[in-house]
Amino acid sequence: MRARMYRIILCLFLAAGLPLHAQQEPPRDNPFNVIGKIFQPLWGVLLADTKSPNRAATLTLEMSEVTGRLPANMKGASLKAAVQFPDKVRLEAPVLGEQFTICRNGNEVWATPGTKVEFLIAQFKVKPKKNLKLTTPIFLPPELSKYAMFLPAIFSIVRPDVAEVETLNGEDCRVLTAGLIPELSPALKAEDFQGRIWVAPGYLPRRVEVKRKDFTAVVDIRDLTYTTSLPASTWQPPAGTTDIYRTTPEMLEALLYIVMNSVKASEADAPWLHAK
Repeated sequence: MRARMYRIILCLFLAAGLPLHAQQEPPRDNPFNVIGKIFQPLWGVLLADTKSPNRAATLTLEMSEVTGRLPANMKGASLKAAVQFPDKVRLEAPVLGEQFTICRNGNEVWATPGTKVEFLIAQFKVKPKKNLKLTTPIFLPPELSKYAMFLPAIFSIVRPDVAEVETLNGEDCRVLTAGLIPELSPALKAEDFQGRIWVAPGYLPRRVEVKRKDFTAVVDIRDLTYTTSLPASTWQPPAGTTDIYRTTPEMLEALLYIVMNSVKASEADAPWLHAK
């Protein structure tokens, strides 16, 4: 009787999508170890030197709060990204009243809607990055792959001896607050930088908050998934699409720049007038 009842309860749990075990605890170990474990799977997607079989990732970023010099209309924007080592990346974002897509597929880069992409290229006056040899999905400083494992060391953790925990969207998350180490922040002109990150069980980042003296940005990270590879269709324009801007990887950084600086912007906002 008990075995039968257990099977019934099991089926109900599975049908409802409910966990069978108690919720996992958020990470409470050394904060530098937590940061390292957050970035470890990311290096398998962005860098060549990794033992992980997972070489691709997808995620959704939601701009949950912006203040200061950041345009207020960025709040609520949702961006979708996909990355696969060694030469694929895709970003979708709302710009000029449409969903823009920027994609690199090996030695080719395409973007839609092509007409509006070309309009933004002209307004921002961006140019290709000449003599670029990309060995990673996006341009990264050459030193990063060499020193990636030491990345946690550049942060100065506030109250490293306290495991602060907050509930975020139903999950208990470890919250880390950090600045840059004093030896580095002047060189980057980021003495006022402060960041917070919410880390769910499994060392999964769920929210990042960045504060500077003239702005604050809070980004929620949703649907973060690592896998061995993504379908080939991920890197192709949707069937039937004809308004496509096509170029080479030398233009990828410029395209990503104009889209990230135009999220939820309209032509009347003219974000290119404030670009640096």
